[in-house]
Amino acid sequence: MLKLIYEDSFEGFLSAIHYAFYSKEELTYIGTDTSTPVDMLTRIVYIDTDLVKYNKVKDAIVCKIDPYALNKIYTLYLSNYKNKGLLCFKYLKIAFKIGSDIHKYLHLHEVRELDLVERRVKLEAHRFTGFVRFSLINNKFLYSSIEPDNNILELISPHFQNRFKNEYWIIHDIKRNLASIYNKDTFEIMEMDNDMYNSLRNYNDEFEDLWRNYFKSTTIKERINLKLQKRSMPKRYWNNLTECK
Repeated sequence: MLKLIYEDSFEGFLSAIHYAFYSKEELTYIGTDTSTPVDMLTRIVYIDTDLVKYNKVKDAIVCKIDPYALNKIYTLYLSNYKNKGLLCFKYLKIAFKIGSDIHKYLHLHEVRELDLVERRVKLEAHRFTGFVRFSLINNKFLYSSIEPDNNILELISPHFQNRFKNEYWIIHDIKRNLASIYNKDTFEIMEMDNDMYNSLRNYNDEFEDLWRNYFKSTTIKERINLKLQKRSMPKRYWNNLTECK
């Protein structure tokens, strides 16, 4: 049995998939977690990111299946699905045989599961276009911290690029130490440690106070429906909402 560990990037992800297709051993895990337990029958292989192999797999997905399949696999990579590498491998083994009609085969577990993962990730990204709360830092840039279940920075950034195209802003995923930084032209995803978060999280500007006052003044206590509120705005996201602080 074989366990593959890849470097945490989409290029590393597809490099591991390439290795998996040429391996003759039974695969039990494809991921980045080195702490998962193994037994005496399991062999661990660390996969180096190889851009040639990455491009071979990427091009094969586009040519033998379709670009939509590549988009779904990229969304799977961004997800927090526990064993997304193994799901991707099993899905591609089927999809390479069937071709572009694979999306119709929802009775197959791998196809249905990938479809569900894609929906969950995109739903969370859609929710966060309304959940992000910015603070104006020293009248220079907008800053927001978020803790999404999935790695959605790249999915939500185009929305805020269009909405705040004349502002400098940072959306900081504190769970993954990543940030989307926009400079009035393009956004870039880069690493950002918690020191920055600690220095900015308690910053309070006048607009936050105005928003809290507006939120309180428009609330009708007799019509508060906590079940509906939690369903529309899950409680796990409340830590970074201005009106809940």
